[in-house]
Amino acid sequence: MAEKKEAPEGWPLVTGDYEVGDPESCVAISSTGSYFHIEKLPGIAIQGPDKTENIGLEKMMTNIISNPNIRFLIIAGAEVPGHISGGSMIALWKDGVDSSNHKIVGSTGAIPFIENLPTEAVERFRAQVEIIDMVGSEDMGALVAKVNELTARDPGAYPEDPMIVKVGGDEVMGAELAMPLAMPASPYMQVINKAATDICYKAQLIARDQKLSSGLAANAILGMLAGLIVVIVFLLPLIYWALLYGGGT
Repeated sequence: MAEKKEAPEGWPLVTGDYEVGDPESCVAISSTGSYFHIEKLPGIAIQGPDKTENIGLEKMMTNIISNPNIRFLIIAGAEVPGHISGGSMIALWKDGVDSSNHKIVGSTGAIPFIENLPTEAVERFRAQVEIIDMVGSEDMGALVAKVNELTARDPGAYPEDPMIVKVGGDEVMGAELAMPLAMPASPYMQVINKAATDICYKAQLIARDQKLSSGLAANAILGMLAGLIVVIVFLLPLIYWALLYGGGT
């Protein structure tokens, strides 16, 4: 029988949209953009969706490395458009995070930055689990079969103790993990500033076009009135002559 370790009290330590099964199970499931029910997936430790390629991944990794019994992570369910959270987790597991900018190497997600976990935590996650790519699958039969297959080859708990981290890089056994609600925007503030500048410029163009259109419309009306006055002035002598001499006959 595979050797197990006791999960920390209160595990999972980070709150989220997930369901907990057996903490001694070797299998966890990320359903990315889909919603599964744990009663249909017996024998797993934890499962839930992951819709963001930054905070979502950080929370998932934090809960996994604090339970050494989890050795497999199945990525299944519908991929999240734009965020590509499933693909980002797979890319992180394969190639890690660029230490210079905290970006997940090879990720095509919109904002794939891991800024709230130390490098040691990311590397512990990559070493502790094997990721099973089932992105796009919502077939419960296939998922249960894969869970049974992985459970049959359970290698036992990861040999190191649970890693419980504080944001900022401290590793403190038994410490309560506090995750921020938002990720610093520094890696992509230039993109945001450029977008804001473009929006302001386009708004100015629209305002200018509206003024031009209003001016052209006003000029057109004035032109029509001026033309009508000219016609009336031109016809007045003719009308007078017709009334004068036409009435005499």
